[in-house]
Amino acid sequence: MRIVVFLLTLLSLALARELELREAIELAIRNNYLIKSAQRDIKAQELELKAAKGALFPRIKVEETFTRTDVPAYAFMSRLNQERITMQDFDPARLNNPKAINNFETKFTLEVPIWLGGKVQSAQKMAEYEYKAVSLEAERRKEEVIRQVYNAYMDAVLAKESIKVAEQAVEDAKEHLRLAEQMHKVGLALLSDVLRAKVYLSKAEENLQKAIRGYQTAKKGLELVVGVPLGDFEVQEVAHCPQIDINHLREKVQNRKDIKALEERLKMLEEAYRFTLSDNLPQVFAFAQYFLNSKDHPLGADGKGYLAGVSVSWTFDTGLTTLRRAQANLERRASLQERLKLLRDSALFDLNRSYAEYENALDMLRSAEDRIRASQEVLRVMELRYRNGLARMVDILDAQTELDKARLERVQAINACHKAYMDVLYNAGSVEEVKR
Repeated sequence: MRIVVFLLTLLSLALARELELREAIELAIRNNYLIKSAQRDIKAQELELKAAKGALFPRIKVEETFTRTDVPAYAFMSRLNQERITMQDFDPARLNNPKAINNFETKFTLEVPIWLGGKVQSAQKMAEYEYKAVSLEAERRKEEVIRQVYNAYMDAVLAKESIKVAEQAVEDAKEHLRLAEQMHKVGLALLSDVLRAKVYLSKAEENLQKAIRGYQTAKKGLELVVGVPLGDFEVQEVAHCPQIDINHLREKVQNRKDIKALEERLKMLEEAYRFTLSDNLPQVFAFAQYFLNSKDHPLGADGKGYLAGVSVSWTFDTGLTTLRRAQANLERRASLQERLKLLRDSALFDLNRSYAEYENALDMLRSAEDRIRASQEVLRVMELRYRNGLARMVDILDAQTELDKARLERVQAINACHKAYMDVLYNAGSVEEVKR
């Protein structure tokens, strides 16, 4: 049954299309949920910016008010606005004791801001700074998605290469079993050697099945970060580690998108200080109103007229509430400046740390390749000695175990090297280089 499953797996791998890393990244940029969420954030802030600009435009307001009163002054005013005053209305008895009167007042108002202490201009600048910050954060989020796709792709490559290592281990174990059986037939080996070889082969076949299942899981993980089903596909083989120009990347690290976003928010808080203080400055606006008054129904025109003018207001905050709120924005700005200093220092530290991990991975790769060559030679010698009755099967299997381990550690080192390479690019803010 295992052989059938294994053959079916190999057949599906042979028929599957090959997915390039660049294609996976492009698919993720179009379909990843985090990127779509970031695009929504940008759209929301774009609308906020348009809203801030819209505050400079005139405002139109329509009001409808119904009143019924027998208060002398209000009753007389209602009749006057309805243009229904007659000589009889000046009778003192009617003036002092009027009948209740209904009034429908329709009012159209146009307000034009002239100067609001700079509040509108400050609000617009704040929205612009926040829009830039959100856009930069969206770019950083895209870099994070590219990093996730890259790492998931490399995990799939590792799983695929692990299958090859496991297949080679099975082939070697079969050869050792054949050798043990051959030597046992001619009386030069014990039955225990045959049994040990069978146990080793069984374990190698188990590891192969684990590797196949691990590859399927890794491809599902890649689909998850891409954000779209990929169908039957294969990842490309990766045999070498990429090169890094660390000096060039150190020059770029302070231009990372998240650092620039924080700088934009510093500008926004500085503008927020002026925005809040504008409440203590004069407010000037022009207005025009048109009135319709009727005793019977809304929008009636029994009486009509207009009112236009310019209004100036200046509020004095004796409790210093506005000043304290403005100072609070300065404190928030100072707090953000400290966070920015930490982020800049951390960015350089993370870059150097990830580069050290990259160099460690290169050392791991060189060590694994050296051990592969040494283990192959040890295994060759042990097989030769076994054929001459000078070694035991357990010696061959120990040498084979070391060879299998070195082969696996080689592909693991390549995986670690690529992940460290991606961490270096991510910490330098240069993730886009992997798409070139």
